[in-house]
Amino acid sequence: MAKSKAKLPQEEPAVAVVEELRYYKIDLLQSKKFRHQRDVISALLEDNKTYTIGEVENLIDSFMKGKVN
Repeated sequence: MAKSKAKLPQEEPAVAVVEELRYYKIDLLQSKKFRHQRDVISALLEDNKTYTIGEVENLIDSFMKGKVN
């Protein structure tokens, strides 16, 4: 008697969705990470909007590389 192997439907591996934390301007101004860029953050960010760390770093980087008039 031959043994038959039933093929089970293959499940796709679960993909973890990682959502980045978002912070308000006031939280970023009080953080140690951005203590040397507080003036830039104060000028660039809006009060009631939230930002990820990556967004803030990109905004600061773009500002610092910007053209001086």
